[in-house]
Amino acid sequence: MPLSQRAFKDLRALRLKKHRRGQGRCLVEGARLAAEALRSSMGVQQVLVTAGFTRSEAWPAIEAGVRTRGSEPVFLTDTQAEQLADTRHPQGVFAVVSLPVEPPRPEQLYQPPIFILDDIADPGNLGTLLRTADWFGVPSVWVSSKSADIYNPKVFRGGMGAHFHLPSLWQGDMTACAGQLADRGIALLGAALGGRSLDQFKPPGKAWALVVGSEARGLSTFWREQLDEAITIPGSGQAESLNAAVAGGIILHYLLHSSSFVEERCDPAVTGCP
Repeated sequence: MPLSQRAFKDLRALRLKKHRRGQGRCLVEGARLAAEALRSSMGVQQVLVTAGFTRSEAWPAIEAGVRTRGSEPVFLTDTQAEQLADTRHPQGVFAVVSLPVEPPRPEQLYQPPIFILDDIADPGNLGTLLRTADWFGVPSVWVSSKSADIYNPKVFRGGMGAHFHLPSLWQGDMTACAGQLADRGIALLGAALGGRSLDQFKPPGKAWALVVGSEARGLSTFWREQLDEAITIPGSGQAESLNAAVAGGIILHYLLHSSSFVEERCDPAVTGCP
């Protein structure tokens, strides 16, 4: 089945956040991510392929996933694939994925431990942080509205499928949500220069949330004022700071593998943002 000119124009527009939100869908590029999308519970509207991709080793698995969903692939020309792609050497396969219509339910959103990403503007860093949360099995990730769009193609690539694995991934204004953490007995920890050294920090014996800010500015004033504890990673070199994604991974590992970590569940009856 070929692609009409109008449909192709709409797909190209998905490179921009306003059109992704306006159309309620995003474009996922590459065999690995397309396969992850097809295996996930997210709605896959279409899978688009070039004739060349159907001769690749990755095609049978993609084709099986498309057939399982009761649909047919849509064929692109090589030129169309190059115009849709966000990479230099496109593989010739894309999935059109529906964006979630509703935010996570409160019992999902406030399921600790919570990983909060505060104004992470670099799409690569944001994607890596999502991948890190996925690796450590973090159940809930909040992303500030001023961060890069979580459905940006570069965030998808950096996430390496995290979007399809994380139980609760939400982006929006977190102002109202912050107050709910204390109400639910969740300690708020923040990665910040000048905080307590990680090697001297004893994780709380209760549920917690960790907030990581941008490399350029660190945590926003809003989140600094909410913290129960600021923590920092000790270093001995000349670098001014660690990459945000690296710092987030180190602290998550420490907190999740500390013997004093106690997993708690919040009361789902308490409602809040969003």
